[in-house]
Amino acid sequence: MSGHAIHIKVDGRTYSGTYAVDRKMLTVTTTYGRKSAEIAPRMAHETLAHQLLQELVQQERSRKGSTL
Repeated sequence: MSGHAIHIKVDGRTYSGTYAVDRKMLTVTTTYGRKSAEIAPRMAHETLAHQLLQELVQQERSRKGSTL
């Protein structure tokens, strides 16, 4: 598995991570977590990676005491 850098902006802040594809699974990894999902047919890897990264950011921001 090789990693690809990914970045998103949420509320004016930039968040980054990496994603990797192994068979039909895509995994996004950040300093505050990891999330995987099965790749749907005809879905761009980067689109799914953006969605997973956004979910990770939202989860971390909703935790009490998060500094994100």
